[in-house]
Amino acid sequence: LEDLVSRGHGDRMLVAQDVCMKWFRSSHGGKGYAHILENIVPRMKKRGWSGQQLDDLLVNNPARALSFA
Repeated sequence: LEDLVSRGHGDRMLVAQDVCMKWFRSSHGGKGYAHILENIVPRMKKRGWSGQQLDDLLVNNPARALSFA
């Protein structure tokens, strides 16, 4: 992700995860639905991602992609 952002593609990136099996849920020992927010985002912050970069990746880009405009 960092490489893509450094190459100017940050405005076109989306992240996703699959929780398609029961054992992927946190109640069954998996990482759960909040994995990106609870584990990945803190790592990104430690690596120097700005608030704006995170907002773009997690809020603004998905909103634009799902607007079907």
